[in-house]
Order: sequence, then structure tokens, then C-alpha cells
Amino acid sequence: MSSHIAASISFHLTEKPFVMCHDYGTNRTPILAVQDTHAALALAARDDLAPAEHLRFARELMAAVSAYAAAVETYTAASAAQLT
Repeated sequence: MSSHIAASISFHLTEKPFVMCHDYGTNRTPILAVQDTHAALALAARDDLAPAEHLRFARELMAAVSAYAAAVETYTAASAAQLT
């Protein structure tokens, strides 16, 4: 039997989302936090995760967020063009 637990989370933002990085320097791992009206998400590496793995994940996350931003720019540009 596997000891892994699978989960899926959907986070639909409202007009007032708040994103913040809690940076503790070299004292502990940083925490990425997303808060909205009725939901919150905190993302941090486990203490036993190797620093190289944490860095790899952070870089993958950054690439995915950059791709998301580019897709939102394309979507909003198309939406704005339809209004004119």
C-alpha cells in the first residue's frame, strides 16, 4: 500500500487577491502565501527537502507563473480588442 496522498486544489480568485512571499533569509525556508476573501494557500518546502530540490521546484514554479502571466496577457488583450 502506498503512503502517498493525492490532492487537488482549485483556487478561484475574486477581485481582491493578495500574494506575498515571507522571506526569512537563511534562518528558514520561505513561504509563498496567497489569500483571498474566503480562502488562503501557503506553499513552503518541508524541512527535510534537500535545498537543491527546493530550488529546482522554485524555478519550475517561476517558469509556470511566467507562462501563466503571458497567457493572461494574451487573453486580456483579446478581450480588450473585442470591446473596441
